[in-house]
Amino acid sequence: MSNETMNDTPTLPRPDANGVTRELSRVQIFKQVTKDRLLDIGDMLSLDTRRNKIVFTLVAFDEEYRANSRVRHYVDVADAKLVCHDILNGLFSEWTDHKGTPHDDGLQARILTIRKDPKYRQPYVIKVDNGVGEQLPGGAVKMAQTTDSLTILLSEWDARKMALTLLDYIRDWETVNFRKRQEAQTQIIPLPSAENSDGEVPVATPTRNRYARASAN
Repeated sequence: MSNETMNDTPTLPRPDANGVTRELSRVQIFKQVTKDRLLDIGDMLSLDTRRNKIVFTLVAFDEEYRANSRVRHYVDVADAKLVCHDILNGLFSEWTDHKGTPHDDGLQARILTIRKDPKYRQPYVIKVDNGVGEQLPGGAVKMAQTTDSLTILLSEWDARKMALTLLDYIRDWETVNFRKRQEAQTQIIPLPSAENSDGEVPVATPTRNRYARASAN
């Protein structure tokens, strides 16, 4: 189980002076639709490592295909890659991810659970819970009260298709942005010199990530 400190949600667009919120553009990586559920996996990849995410969205809709409930969870890329690897190699059993974000009206907690139960025809269960969070010592957020929860079932074939599509997409993005990712994660390590002979051990100093948002200072 993974606990993450607050501020894991990518910044969403705010209303302009006229109160109109502009659309947030992102790439849909994978989509799975059932008779009353939609799973949407989207691209929130970023050169800023703190905001480098994959977003899982579950939507419930009625018989007229009108959405009546929506939940969302943001997954760290390293976690998403490992889950995909395990699914594709028959190693996966269960994974739960906890996240939390401050809002004007308090803390929002989110939980993503992916579980495999081989005895069922659709063995993969993806569940997203959104609700009211409670801050723990150290800054992590736990779920205090669930307000929205949705689940979708996937067959073995669909789960493997999801995992392969997502893993290929992430690897392609990382390859295309390889040099920029190196720049963003480069550290400067000072070397001993004749002027610094006091025997102190040099400490690696991370460079400022020029891809990080100004608000992350």
